Amino acid sequence: MLNLTADQLLSTTRSVRKRLDFDKPVQRDVLQDCMELAFQAPNGSNMNTWRWVLVDDPIVIKDIAKIYNLALEDYVKVLGESVGDDYMGAATPGFEKINQSVDYLRENIHRAPAILIPLMSGRVENSGVFMQASCYGSILQAVWSFFLALRARGMGSAWTTAHLWREKEMAELLNIPYKDFTQVGIFPIAYTIGTEFKKAYRKPFDDVVNWNKFE
Repeated sequence: MLNLTADQLLSTTRSVRKRLDFDKPVQRDVLQDCMELAFQAPNGSNMNTWRWVLVDDPIVIKDIAKIYNLALEDYVKVLGESVGDDYMGAATPGFEKINQSVDYLRENIHRAPAILIPLMSGRVENSGVFMQASCYGSILQAVWSFFLALRARGMGSAWTTAHLWREKEMAELLNIPYKDFTQVGIFPIAYTIGTEFKKAYRKPFDDVVNWNKFE
């Protein structure tokens, strides 16, 4: 366990790509400890309707990587000319490094020691705002708690949803009942190369927070 204060843990847990150590094994008991902590996150009516698929079979991970990369190609095609300098986030400080790290993960995700796929019960794409918010609000907290638990143990992951362009294919690969569950994302898991992480760029408080009403 790393010697981090609560504030340090919260302010230095990153989406990690280029600093994932793909050569160091990850033990199942460590992943189970992280998952048990994640389960303590709040969820709607404490119904625990979530399901989780942890993959540590290298052959399956390679198949996941193929779908992930094909899905990213689909996404790039949809963006068309709105890539590179024209991308809506291109003006964000550090964007170039983010872009490079995404490419790095594409090239190496097949080497991940483990991958997590969280599932929420039901399909939400045709539901109203309330149902969508309720469903995602009953699992995203747990996913982030999982990230925090990883960080405390010198590990990391990257928040990626790109494969959802080919969600059905992933469901078939992993035997997930597509009509019964929505995949939340894919999260590669590994120990990090070094454990020192800094705070990231965020817009100033006054730029994004309004008191009492939106202005």
